[in-house]
Amino acid sequence: MSKTRRQNYIGCSVEPHRGSLRLRFRVLMPDGRTARVSRPTGLPDSAHNRARVAPLAKAIGAAVNAGKMLADIDAIIQIIGGAAPAPPTPAPRVTAPAHAAPSQTVEGYYTYWISFQTSPPLRKSLVEDYQRHITGYVLPHIGQTLLTKFVATTIEGLRSELLVAGLSVKYVRNIVGASLRKMVKMARADGLIAGDPFEHITWPKSKPPDPDPFTPEERDRIIAWFRNRLWRIRDKNSGKYVRRIYLPYAAFVHLLFWSGLRPSEAGGLVWRHIDLQRRTLRVEQSRHLYELGEPKVESARRTVELFPETIRMLAATQPLHVKPDAPVFINLIGRPLEPQAFCCHWYDCLRALGIRQRGLYCTKDTFVTTALDLGVRIAWLEQQTGVSYATLRRHYGKWMPAQADSELRRFAEADPGLFGGKLAPDLSTVCGPIPLSRRKVVGNEMVPRGFEPVAFSRKTYTISAVG
Repeated sequence: MSKTRRQNYIGCSVEPHRGSLRLRFRVLMPDGRTARVSRPTGLPDSAHNRARVAPLAKAIGAAVNAGKMLADIDAIIQIIGGAAPAPPTPAPRVTAPAHAAPSQTVEGYYTYWISFQTSPPLRKSLVEDYQRHITGYVLPHIGQTLLTKFVATTIEGLRSELLVAGLSVKYVRNIVGASLRKMVKMARADGLIAGDPFEHITWPKSKPPDPDPFTPEERDRIIAWFRNRLWRIRDKNSGKYVRRIYLPYAAFVHLLFWSGLRPSEAGGLVWRHIDLQRRTLRVEQSRHLYELGEPKVESARRTVELFPETIRMLAATQPLHVKPDAPVFINLIGRPLEPQAFCCHWYDCLRALGIRQRGLYCTKDTFVTTALDLGVRIAWLEQQTGVSYATLRRHYGKWMPAQADSELRRFAEADPGLFGGKLAPDLSTVCGPIPLSRRKVVGNEMVPRGFEPVAFSRKTYTISAVG
């Protein structure tokens, strides 16, 4: 067996390619995998040009080592200007834009518009969606269309071409009805487009994907896999790599399964958000694409109750000298845990256990469906997950208890004959057996929990007779 030390492909290299220089580096992609990327410089291969590009290569290498995404590195290339020529700087926005001429095209206005979308408070992932949708699908089809001729038929034609190209209705709607519409809205405010070309555009109803929760057995196996897995970690004292259990990953997965947090919300936690004494945490921010941002929706700002076992695992991961703004979950090299990058370990776990591949967000589906099966109060579940009742009903309706029959039973007090005879002393003969998910133990008694009829007696399991 060769003892050659494995080379770490980090940083950025400058190499010749067909007579000119190009930059080569490995970068982390949004799906968690590492890809090798090249960027042309447009400079002939010479010693002078190599020295000229060296500072840019050094800056890219630092960004790669810091875990930056490809979009961030491309921005560095444009800013430093050592490689491909930077795009023209958009003119500052004024009330009456100087470029508001009949010759303004969709492509020209996009360069102007996108410059206002790259600054907070927009989420980084949203800006990347704008860029990917418009540059990849809109501009190739209608990029040279004049804004003065941008009408409803332009949108209909673009939609038809994208659907013929094989894109799904949902994805086309995201491109046209969200990203393009956002840009058109600003063009209308600038007086470049008259009226609303989207006013009469209709879309077929799209059904969101159904929740795909894990079974209790799958959930327990996944948690056990992360709790017992030995990871290759660099020892701080000796500097050598050793294999040991890594508690932050185990605590991260346990928290997702038993709290109702979104992965981005768990990734954005810092220690000042955790109250170990009260067994709660506060959701105030989220982490996505290596950046902290606002929660997905305003209702996501909430206080979440935690189980004692979750608190025990969080306390075991807490450093001795903890700082308030230190991240709760860190990866194997000591940097804040990025949920997208963590997915590579997640898929390895499912593959090793022989479990069907599902995304990390299915942990939230598992928590919600488990809570509904146990009959928890919907108001509490809304607060715990940050999801409104309407959304819970729309996505998890088939897991919710059927209340129609239980409401009919309330009419037994008005007329016992509605149920086919006199009220029996045993509740199960009238209302059917009490599901296990509606019962709990109080002392030595098994009593219903939630959604019970009004006249139900908790002690005798009888319904009071009428008249």
